[in-house]
Amino acid sequence: MPRIPVWINASSDTEPGTENDDKNPPRVAPRNLFDIAVGEDNLFNGDRYKWSLRFTVINLANKYALYNFLSTFSGTHYVTPRTETIELGFHFYIFRV
Repeated sequence: MPRIPVWINASSDTEPGTENDDKNPPRVAPRNLFDIAVGEDNLFNGDRYKWSLRFTVINLANKYALYNFLSTFSGTHYVTPRTETIELGFHFYIFRV
């Protein structure tokens, strides 16, 4: 079976509505966030030198939301707006005789 060098990764972050008025008050509304990444680890099929390429999108739907760490010191924060990154990597291997 041939090896497929391209990979895709998707993730979702869900904060369920586990409300408990005494120990877990409803401070922040539930939400769904989606991230996706697509990349390849060996662009030019090299043995000693390898190039990798990755494209990542965080908060794909660009949702405006709050999240809470449930801690007095960390507080409530805004979710990162949609962020797109491209990573180019060069990997090399040194062989000793």
